[in-house]
Amino acid sequence: MLVAEPWDFESPEGRGRLRGQVSKIQDFAPEGGQELTLAVEPISLGGARVTALRALGLHPAQENLIQRLETGRATGVRLYGPGGKSLLLVGSIRLRT
Repeated sequence: MLVAEPWDFESPEGRGRLRGQVSKIQDFAPEGGQELTLAVEPISLGGARVTALRALGLHPAQENLIQRLETGRATGVRLYGPGGKSLLLVGSIRLRT
């Protein structure tokens, strides 16, 4: 994942980078949109230790997040803590095999 905001984000992968693994997919059809749960290396965000993030498409009704990722395209996402409602990070993700 490449993190666009906050600009000074750091992880064990380096500045502006985060590695994660998809651990759950949720589809909100027919309303549209999907949510991914990503397991990540422990990082510190807002004073809390985070090991999982929820990823939602930037424009969930306009694009199919799962289809974009399955075809290897980078996809803009908003990233949230697993239980929290507040936005933590904004960036793009791409699946790699």
